[in-house]
Amino acid sequence: MFARPSKQIPGKWQLVEYYLETGEVLQNISEAQLKAEKRNWDIDFNDKNSFSHQCNLPVSLISGIKNGSWQISRNFITLYSLEDLKMHVEFQFAIDKGQLRLLKKDEKGSIEFFGFFNRIS
Repeated sequence: MFARPSKQIPGKWQLVEYYLETGEVLQNISEAQLKAEKRNWDIDFNDKNSFSHQCNLPVSLISGIKNGSWQISRNFITLYSLEDLKMHVEFQFAIDKGQLRLLKKDEKGSIEFFGFFNRIS
């Protein structure tokens, strides 16, 4: 029997690779590049639907995210800021083979962020 997504999310996750689309170019930032540039995004989701994170990615969508709460609706996870509940970011998500994937597209369908996270605890 498979665990529901809300039961799989809690824990610490570390970004290992991501994609961005700028203009018509899809950029891939690999794990090796993240390490070489000392870039990271670590997220700690707790089972009481709050999260904290550390991030130094040069991605405006993510740099605006503050620690707060998370909520799941179907295959979407929304991260809400503690400071202002109107401030939130919604990602499409999947967990496959123990890897969390977060996808955010803009209204035109371009990839704003597509990240792959491994569980670290």
